[in-house]
Amino acid sequence: MPLSEQEQHALAELEHGLRADDPRLDKWLRRMTPPEDSTSTFLTLAILAAAVVGVGLLVAGWVLFGLLALVLGAVGPIRWVSRSHYDPACHHLVPASEPNCPRCAAA
Repeated sequence: MPLSEQEQHALAELEHGLRADDPRLDKWLRRMTPPEDSTSTFLTLAILAAAVVGVGLLVAGWVLFGLLALVLGAVGPIRWVSRSHYDPACHHLVPASEPNCPRCAAA
């Protein structure tokens, strides 16, 4: 459920006041990772975890399950990201809450 105009304005005022009161908080908030970077991190960790599980299964002698884990572990997360966070018009990762790419809309 999106915020109303009044709620967005109140939230912006609160954020501005907090940033003005505490410069360390402001610096910390500016350094936080944007959503697309956290999505990339999730994608990388999911693929690495699947690779570890797949290699572990291969070493244990479960060849079919190991290969299946390797293939699905690579294809699954990439397919999920491409469906939920990828804007095909500009090839950028986009937060799920945004209808269009904010970088391209601002330009």
